[in-house]
Amino acid sequence: MPVRGVTAIVTTVLIVGLLGGCGSDPDIGRDGTATADPSSPIGFDLSKVAFVDLSKNKTPKVDALDNVFKAKFVTVKAGSTITFRNNGRNIHDIIPAVDLAFKPVEAGAFDAGTVAKITFDKPGDYPYYCSLHGTTTKGMIGAVRVLKG
Repeated sequence: MPVRGVTAIVTTVLIVGLLGGCGSDPDIGRDGTATADPSSPIGFDLSKVAFVDLSKNKTPKVDALDNVFKAKFVTVKAGSTITFRNNGRNIHDIIPAVDLAFKPVEAGAFDAGTVAKITFDKPGDYPYYCSLHGTTTKGMIGAVRVLKG
């Protein structure tokens, strides 16, 4: 096969792989993805989401895999520090969907194989997303629900 043909095949495979890796979730799925709500300041409705209760865990953890947070939606007590582990192959970031809700974790600080810690002191909902693999409402999204300690 001529070099041009191999180059075209490799290029096509790379483009399809890159586009497929940044998919988005339907409005609500079995995985607990939030329903779109344009009237919400964060763009989606957390009232229809099943949160994973991590409030009894001394060291709650959320994994960033390739293009998904696992568990996406977690509940912790006020004062908890969540350890976000990048167990995937991709660089990620953790950006609050509401400006200044917490200090963002920039992509340069959250490479594959690293951890980032965020402490949540006040009760409330803290939606977040990876700006490299989603938006505030689709793709790699999650939320922390903080209960009174």
